[in-house]
Amino acid sequence: MKNLSMLTKSVIVALSIAGVGAAAIAAPMVNTKAVTSSMASSSEAVSAMQSKVSLTQAMAIAKQNTKGDVVKAQFDYDDDHANKNGAVTGEYEVELVANGTAYEVKIDANTGKVLKTKQETLDKKDMAEYSAMKQAKVTLTSAMQTAAQSLNSKVIAAEFELEKGQALYDLEVVKSNQIYKVSIDANTGKVLSSQVDVEDDD
Repeated sequence: MKNLSMLTKSVIVALSIAGVGAAAIAAPMVNTKAVTSSMASSSEAVSAMQSKVSLTQAMAIAKQNTKGDVVKAQFDYDDDHANKNGAVTGEYEVELVANGTAYEVKIDANTGKVLKTKQETLDKKDMAEYSAMKQAKVTLTSAMQTAAQSLNSKVIAAEFELEKGQALYDLEVVKSNQIYKVSIDANTGKVLSSQVDVEDDD
């Protein structure tokens, strides 16, 4: 009996240690993913806020380089690439449409220099979206101003989209080192939704 009692105690102690060990190992793994995602989002927000060229300026530079209507513009951040001083750099990708052709212009977010331009022919879906955007009562620029004013923030991405037949502008803005997603009705200019962007790593 005494030996059995000692054995039982040993097993309970071993299980307790194993349980604590497993919990200690599992907890950081779960938290690390959330922290990493949060840090990446925060780093992108900081990089966007510190960029010397605004999204509006990048759009103007793209229009000087390539004639057409801006249908999409966004800040692109990549922490794997840094400049010669070790600082993380960003760029803007601006997409314009003219005569059935889409032009993508990449612009350095700190210098305003055009880095790259490429073009491709629009497919039927893209042409339908472009036609809907041309008929929308609210312009992309107006939607950007509304989004910025609604949160007192800086716009880092803007795009026209047709979702289930509804014409929308999907935008991303930065405020207090956080990225918010804002959706605006392209015909009324009404803010339909505004929420913190939670990155999904899956």
